[in-house]
Amino acid sequence: MTKLKLLELLESHKGEYLSGEAIAQSLGFSRAAIWKHINLLREEGYDIESTKKKGYTLNVNSDILSKTKLKQFLNEDFPIDEIQLYKTIDSTNKGVLMSYLIEEKNWAVVASEEQEKGQAKQQMSFYSPQGKGVYMSVGINLGCSIEQIETIIKQNSEAVKAVLLDTAQIEAEVGEDNNIYYQGKKLGGIMTQMIVEAESKIVKGMIVGIGIYVHGADEKHIALTDITGAYCNRSELISRLLNSLYSYYR
Repeated sequence: MTKLKLLELLESHKGEYLSGEAIAQSLGFSRAAIWKHINLLREEGYDIESTKKKGYTLNVNSDILSKTKLKQFLNEDFPIDEIQLYKTIDSTNKGVLMSYLIEEKNWAVVASEEQEKGQAKQQMSFYSPQGKGVYMSVGINLGCSIEQIETIIKQNSEAVKAVLLDTAQIEAEVGEDNNIYYQGKKLGGIMTQMIVEAESKIVKGMIVGIGIYVHGADEKHIALTDITGAYCNRSELISRLLNSLYSYYR
């Protein structure tokens, strides 16, 4: 709780220096506790600068994938089993698949700053530059009929579009290729994989891979910040995508 409150204060004054005294008075923490949790946040990857005369500041461009930030925006009743965050990974879908096959978790999440072999439909690659987007996969235990697959795929698209409308006020479209488009440019993509029991034709589990470009893209793509001109925190976006999916599948 101490670390989260400190992070919230630093983010509300992002780019500004706050003295240790000001932080202590605002949060009711000792100087020792502040120093301890500053270091914990730095270990998570937060770019926090400090000077003796000015105090502490969170770099205005600091946006890392953070469990602390992610959990801040998750619904309180979300029964998530596992969250794994990586600097780089082969594929988040493969990461979730391995977790599911080993332990069959009800809700398992893998996200990464970068994918070396990001997957799209029909084994095509998904452009995943480091630190530029949300690259995440969610494993969900289902237990539904194979006849419901088309409905499930549509629900996943609706869940993503709802988040983009709510958080960025943009009306995105999901094409037949499962890519996410805004005004004809690719903003991201969704890939749904199923684990099916052949004899019963029951869908035992599902992996939903979601990629969204956030902080800039090449000439073939478009990013949320290009569209809105506003800062978007990737960990918060992941949480809101999870909440939206949960509203369909709980």
